Amino acid sequence: MKYLKTKLCVAIALFVFSATHSQSYKDDISVVLYTAEFIKNDNFSLKPFKEHNTYIFYLSKDKKIHANDKIMYLPTLCLFNNGELIEKIESGIAMKLPESTTERIQEHIEELLQDKF
Repeated sequence: MKYLKTKLCVAIALFVFSATHSQSYKDDISVVLYTAEFIKNDNFSLKPFKEHNTYIFYLSKDKKIHANDKIMYLPTLCLFNNGELIEKIESGIAMKLPESTTERIQEHIEELLQDKF
């Protein structure tokens, strides 16, 4: 019985840790690029958003994150604010993000920052 209680406690602790850890990339203002190694990411850079949280998730390494966030096209760029999806820009079958992607994300970030004041 003591063994089962210990296993249950460990399972609960792992679940809580994984649930909080998996969402941490969506905290505050976060710009997330979902991609794959075989895609040329030359057409998009996260450098304009370096003042905020930026993450790149590769399909081969982060399959669960891609599945949980329902990523259908690569690359896809998402803007999160405190866990809420603000903007999702998908490449479609062209496998290239639109040229206006940086501007669209930046506009949303500016709105989010203004709303904080």
